[in-house]
Amino acid sequence: MTNRQIGEVYSSKHTEYSEATQYCYYNGVHDLALFWARPTLKEINGFNKQPVELALHVDQSILFLLYRIVDICEWSDVAYNIHQLQATEISVPTDSPGSHAKLQMTLVNADSGIIVAKRMLNISPVMTQALRHTLQEQLHTPLTRAEYEAQVKQAYARHPDSDSMLKDAWLSETAIADSQVKILEL
Repeated sequence: MTNRQIGEVYSSKHTEYSEATQYCYYNGVHDLALFWARPTLKEINGFNKQPVELALHVDQSILFLLYRIVDICEWSDVAYNIHQLQATEISVPTDSPGSHAKLQMTLVNADSGIIVAKRMLNISPVMTQALRHTLQEQLHTPLTRAEYEAQVKQAYARHPDSDSMLKDAWLSETAIADSQVKILEL
């Protein structure tokens, strides 16, 4: 998870990225970073203001977080396993039943590496507990990089797109937006 602000580079190690999505749980927050090439003002505004739908699919030892930003981004997914982090970065949620976890979303201009928008969402108690349980289960099942890649490949063979994966999702919901919205002035 990055503490960098809008207008700053996402990582000092990179100035550009391939279009992609990155998810991780780190330091008490679920973090979803979207790397889009030259996001338009409409996309940035939609990222900040439109409802975000989430779904959770688990296939073998891989968590797939599915997301959709209404009228901006169709269903997409990102694979994750806790063992792909450095050992010192691994942590699991300790959210108590009934609590709402936080999901930080960051939109990065993939061409420049600059953060153009950030948003904090609240996840329902049911999704919070499902993510907590899945990550705790992953903690007890070590996975090498090669095993991770093989399991992701197998999952995509069964579900060639996010819509297919969504049909087998454990649950789906609309995340609850925090009241503050931050926008980078272009």
